[in-house]
Amino acid sequence: MPKKLKKKLPNTRQDQFALIKKQSNALQKLHKNESKLHIFSSQLTRLIDAIPDAVLLKDRDGRKLVTNRLTKSLFKLHDIDWYSKTDITSAFAHPEIHADHEHDHRTLKSELGLALEKRQFQLYYQIQVDGNCKMIGAEALLRWEHPQYGVLTADQFIPIAEQTDLILPIGAWVLKTVCEQLRLWQADPLKKKLQLAVNISPGQFNSPGFAEQLRRMLEETGVNAKRLKLELTESLMLHDLSNTIKKMKALKQLGVRFSMDNFGTGYSSLSQLKKLPIDQLKIDPFLMRDIAIDTGDALIVKTVIAMTNKLEIDVIAGGVETEPQFACLKQLGCSAYQGYLFGKPIPLDEFEKLINPTDIAFRIK
Repeated sequence: MPKKLKKKLPNTRQDQFALIKKQSNALQKLHKNESKLHIFSSQLTRLIDAIPDAVLLKDRDGRKLVTNRLTKSLFKLHDIDWYSKTDITSAFAHPEIHADHEHDHRTLKSELGLALEKRQFQLYYQIQVDGNCKMIGAEALLRWEHPQYGVLTADQFIPIAEQTDLILPIGAWVLKTVCEQLRLWQADPLKKKLQLAVNISPGQFNSPGFAEQLRRMLEETGVNAKRLKLELTESLMLHDLSNTIKKMKALKQLGVRFSMDNFGTGYSSLSQLKKLPIDQLKIDPFLMRDIAIDTGDALIVKTVIAMTNKLEIDVIAGGVETEPQFACLKQLGCSAYQGYLFGKPIPLDEFEKLINPTDIAFRIK
């Protein structure tokens, strides 16, 4: 920034100007990789939410203003260089993963190839409920029980797997585990109607043998394919629309259902949604944050719900964390919900304890 301009700006505005400039530069570096761009945005939001209100400036509408000086201190605390590196995926969210980012990235990449063999992967389950808080199923989320770093979430290592062929065996393990779990539930009268959603990465979905691989798994396990829901991102679905539709239709003939994950990030148009053989939209958690107090966000969600009703597509809200959010979504006509208000992702044995033996209902405590 030129010195003359720097002198004219108050400290707060100066910090905001620098932050916007650096964020812009970072986003320009990341824009070619949608998965990293999404991670950048979500992780920045998490850091902002973690800052005590007392140390934040706010605008006239009560929204948080984060200065460059404050942001730098947070990034330093987490030992993350957000602005100068485009490959930031393996350093997120875990305070133990720090010091030498490039070294940690290489280490995770080499160890990732042995994680399957050493049985270090585990599925966590996050409950999904209807408007009466009755459990309708769960989303299966991959975790890596790393011997040094502890439990790592998928966004910390799946982007690394995507850079190699490791995404294929890892993705296959997840799908096989989900199918086997559905088979066990199918034999239990209390659990046989539960659905399981699983996120499918672009590398896995676009691999030539994906549809045939899944067909064999369904056949071998004998599960009701209607209980399996594959979550695909908007960008994945729309990258090669004709081929995506062809593959989705082939899988739907087997009974598999599809959900468009993180809907609301700005990719889809109504005409494109009409072409896609999807069964559900999952509204992006970003729209949940202020839905109870921001009429703009509420209007967007209301429009999405009205649109899905006309297209005969189900809708589920992701990232529901408060009762006011839940109440607002119910009023807007949302039919299914997922988020910390109902439960965090937890191991299988803990998840199955949530199931009520009388009516598999889950109540907000």
